[in-house]
Amino acid sequence: MKPLDFSPELNRLMDPYWRKARIAARLLIKREDGLPWSARDRRLAGRLADDPGVTNRLVDQGYASHRARKRNGRSILDIIP
Repeated sequence: MKPLDFSPELNRLMDPYWRKARIAARLLIKREDGLPWSARDRRLAGRLADDPGVTNRLVDQGYASHRARKRNGRSILDIIP
């Protein structure tokens, strides 16, 4: 799965596997919150699960990052221009 080119600067600053792991973590959080997955979510989860660069460790870090951001508010990463 090729990373999408939302912005050249974002692609330069963020590792594509880290971005994918954050997406996977958001899908896990959605499931934990009791929200149903759409067909798109299921397809995306399958692709991310098959991607060798999206490791359990990265998904766990993405999960912790998302939960910390919800608990503590903005992070230093949100301030970077």
